[in-house]
Parts: sequence; structure tokens; C-alpha cells
Amino acid sequence: MNEENEVLKRNVKREISKLKELTSEMKEIIERFEEEPDMVEQRAMGSILHDFYCGVERIFKRISEHYKGGLPGGENWHIELLDSMFNKKMKERRSVINKKTYEDLKELLAFRHIFRNIYGFELKWDRFRHLSLNLDKILEEVKENITDFISRDV
Repeated sequence: MNEENEVLKRNVKREISKLKELTSEMKEIIERFEEEPDMVEQRAMGSILHDFYCGVERIFKRISEHYKGGLPGGENWHIELLDSMFNKKMKERRSVINKKTYEDLKELLAFRHIFRNIYGFELKWDRFRHLSLNLDKILEEVKENITDFISRDV
């Protein structure tokens, strides 16, 4: 096994470990409220969702750099990077994630964009509730997809 493959595997493992920490933080917050989180809890949950997607994106960047030597360019590079992880027509490698994971991550990417461009007090619980309550399931999907890819292709 070459050194670059080992470095990629170590970095992916480290990022997945951090994603697990984020889902644990989310669970702690969810356990605190009964019906609906207060504004401070919503802000914290939004921050966790933001961080979670950023962590997944770091994994995707590493994979993209490993296989193609770089990232997509331009203004929409975040979307193009996610698309490339699902794209079955890549010459360099097979898809990293399946359709379900792609759809969940696309929604998280959209949330991250909103989170970065509004004030925290403008967050609407009903618009990110399902992402927050299902973050542990999304992590399992991501982890399963990426672990499968890494074990077969790296």
C-alpha cells in the first residue's frame, strides 16, 4: 500500500471520528428540550449541522485531491464537489456515496448555505428539525458509504 493511500485513510478516519462527536453533541441538545428547542439551542444545533457538513466536505476534498489532483473550480465548487462524489460517470473512480446519502447531504449543504447567510435569530426550527433529529442516521449512511469506498478503492 502506498503512503498516499495510508494518509487518506488516516485523515478520513479522523474526520469520521469528529463527525461522531458532533452527533453526540446534537443528541445532548435534543435530550434537553421537550417540544421545541429555544433560540440558543437552535443556534447550537445549526452550528453543529454546519460543522457536520464541513467535515464531510473535508473528506470529499481529500478524496477528490487523491484521485484528480484538485478540486472543482468556480463559484459553485461546493455543489460540484458533492455531485462528483455521487457521479457514476467519473473516469478516475467509482461513486463514493449512494443516492440516499447524496440527497441528505445536498439538503445539509443547502442548510449550511442558509446558516452562513442569515442571522442566528432567523433560524426556523421547522426548516431544519428533520436534519437535526436524523443526524445520527445521516452519519451512519456517510460512514458506511465512505468506509465501503475506502476499503475497496484505496
